[in-house]
Amino acid sequence: MSAAALGYLAIRTGANQLARRIAQLRSPRYLVALLLGAAYLWVALVRRRPGAEAEALPAAWVELGGALVLLALAAWSWIVGVERRVLAFSPAEVTFLFPAPITRRALVHYKLVRAQLVVLFNTLLWTVVLGRTSGAVPAPLRAAAVWTVLSTLSLHRLGASFVRTSIAEHGRAGLRRRAVSVLVVALVALGLAWVVAESLVPVLGAVRTDGRGVLDALAASAEAPVPRVLLWPVRALVRPLAALTIEQWLRAMPAAVLVLLAHYVWVIRSDEAFEEAAAEASLARLRRPAPRRRSAADRPVSPPLVRLSPRGRPATAIFWKNMTAALRRRRARDAALAFALLGGVAAIGSYRGPGSVSELAAALALTWTAFVFFLGPQWVRNDLRSDLRHVDLLRAAPLRGSEIVAAEALASAATLTLLELALIGFSYLALLGNDGLGLSLADRTALLAAALVLLPPVNAAAMLLQNGAALLYPSWVRIGQTMRGVEALGQNLLATGLSTALLVVLFAAPAGIGLGLARLAAPAGRGGGAALGAAAGIAVLLAELWAITRWLGGVFERLDRSTAGLEPAAE
Repeated sequence: MSAAALGYLAIRTGANQLARRIAQLRSPRYLVALLLGAAYLWVALVRRRPGAEAEALPAAWVELGGALVLLALAAWSWIVGVERRVLAFSPAEVTFLFPAPITRRALVHYKLVRAQLVVLFNTLLWTVVLGRTSGAVPAPLRAAAVWTVLSTLSLHRLGASFVRTSIAEHGRAGLRRRAVSVLVVALVALGLAWVVAESLVPVLGAVRTDGRGVLDALAASAEAPVPRVLLWPVRALVRPLAALTIEQWLRAMPAAVLVLLAHYVWVIRSDEAFEEAAAEASLARLRRPAPRRRSAADRPVSPPLVRLSPRGRPATAIFWKNMTAALRRRRARDAALAFALLGGVAAIGSYRGPGSVSELAAALALTWTAFVFFLGPQWVRNDLRSDLRHVDLLRAAPLRGSEIVAAEALASAATLTLLELALIGFSYLALLGNDGLGLSLADRTALLAAALVLLPPVNAAAMLLQNGAALLYPSWVRIGQTMRGVEALGQNLLATGLSTALLVVLFAAPAGIGLGLARLAAPAGRGGGAALGAAAGIAVLLAELWAITRWLGGVFERLDRSTAGLEPAAE
């Protein structure tokens, strides 16, 4: 009877969530975002999939690469990740299900069924992504293989969280109860460490050749007896995905199902740990809306990077608050140490010449710099897009609206600029001793100096546009909470496209004036003309930003929560 009741609850909950998402489509904001997101996924995943004429990778590479990815995800769940989304019960579920005559095992099954909603959606998505690489395997069989992999990963994260929670709650007693799981994980970790040490020399020797040589060396190392045993579970999960024929899929699928069933049994037998972990996660969820008071001995809060002076311009306090929310002293110290360590290693490796690992790391860092430059204004949100929930409190401050808008936009612009400069600085160090590039060291240094000068005003303009959109169209901008699902992708595309178009218009006059002065001053020398043009362009851009800030300040002062559709903050 309890199974039927929990099944009905899971079905109705899923149906209600779907109905609520469909009801949101009455709002043009959600409808347009959903259409844009779906169109992007269709173009990216269906229209631009590689055709049959594309060169197919060897099956050994595909299987080994997928196995290493799954192994990394499993290791992450043990080291860092905890499956709180599966564990956490809502307040209504805590009230009605915990005192009910329902076994812990039934609650485990209930949460596993609820987790399948996310698994099934990802299964559909990845089945479409892998559609052209499936050979002669039909889509339903490919979907079954994807579902097996994703379900096993979800069960593994859940089981790992059980073990971590039991040990954290009960210490040695919990360790004794989970001795088998801990012993298996320790043996696998030691075995993999030994395998990496044994295969490090041939793999590093292949780095100087090409990418195919590295993959061949990895595949050869994985065929040794010990790696074959240690990697068998993850390779068994990947093998049905790498199958190109139905016969290969039929031979590979039983082993993958066996790994899935082993994880299912492991999780089901951990029902006691599930109750402990679920209670902890649910309690944390209930306490989340309220401010959590913690003693200094429990977990001291890292002090701010810079202490706020009791004197000065009042708008500085808003800038300081938003910067402190993004960067505290401990985080800044860890980031600086990581940058110094990785940058020093990359700089030393750059003297090995073209084709080195440092050159590859520099290329990746520059790629991420481009992503951060275009998409960073959507990611960094320590500005009005978070603080408009407290618009009444902001308007009560003895500040003009333009000062509040400027402080909010400059805080997120400073955060974005620091991230971009860190990536560019790492790329500069990783290419420090590389003489095989088209640019000399002096040219690269000049580009680094140009980035130091140009990025702050450019990011300030981008963030001012984002904050202006939040003020002018608050119902179309995510205030506080983030949107999820396909519509989140669509809204990011819409916001990125519109902001890019507005930035082009905003930069037209500064770029034109700067280039014109640089051409006129060219007889004075290339460096002097470029510097004069850049200074003039930046001055014009700053004048534009000042005018826009004054205008948005007036919009902020006239903003009404009720007419703008802003929801009050959950305090």
